[in-house]
Amino acid sequence: MSNTKDILEKHLESFNDVFADMINVLIYGGKETISENDLEDINPKSYYVEDEQIREQERDISKKWTKNNIILSFLGIENQTNIDPKMPFRVIGYEGVSYKYMLANKIPPCPVVTIVLNFSMTKWEKHKTLLEEMTFDEELKPFVNDYKINVIDVAYLSRETVNKFKSDFKIIADYFVQMRETGEYKPMTDKAQHIWELLLLMSALTKDNRFEVQYYNEHREERANMCEVLDKIVKDQAISTAEKMLDDGISIEKIIKYVPLSFAEVSEIAKKRNVVQPV
Repeated sequence: MSNTKDILEKHLESFNDVFADMINVLIYGGKETISENDLEDINPKSYYVEDEQIREQERDISKKWTKNNIILSFLGIENQTNIDPKMPFRVIGYEGVSYKYMLANKIPPCPVVTIVLNFSMTKWEKHKTLLEEMTFDEELKPFVNDYKINVIDVAYLSRETVNKFKSDFKIIADYFVQMRETGEYKPMTDKAQHIWELLLLMSALTKDNRFEVQYYNEHREERANMCEVLDKIVKDQAISTAEKMLDDGISIEKIIKYVPLSFAEVSEIAKKRNVVQPV
């Protein structure tokens, strides 16, 4: 995955309105505790030495929560489309770097909180602590500090929780809950604030080709609902397919059996492309 693509896929959650909404619902049960104006981006990159080389590790999203000039917490979100047994090791590394940063910059210590969003259809029931992933002498156990991660199984959120979201993340959570419950997705009519970034993230997290963002390049809007957007994308896909089939000499009668377009619509496409249909 290229670095540019990786950044774009995380862009929706990096908006302060979306990030604050996610924290308010997932940690505070929907209470508006964190304001988007209280959040500040933190450099998600850190470095460590391995095999005598400096290597880079990067969090998905990392922000500082400040109120009245007091830093209350460092907050991080990690996206996972599959269950990673090594996630506790990764998270302790990320959070350790944050605590080191506080000490190095003489920042009064404050909590570092990481939420791991599980976007798979399987509950993350194992691999939540360091000790689960270790084989060791049991006599050492009292002296070993365990470390757990906070996992949110997005597809298993309750409908009540989904409805508490006020940002575009509501659309994402709704998609995964619907797909787990019924295997089908019926878009909600809520307007999306960041439609382009929403499509990028949905395309990255799902295998649903309706979210393929290249089909939206010429239809960017500031606010739209997913019904409108997906209708446009499906229509664009159908038109593109019809154009290719016409160029290959396939008749309109056969084309309309495979694409969701009418005879008149395909005829109009053929006319614009100067494609002559066989008599």
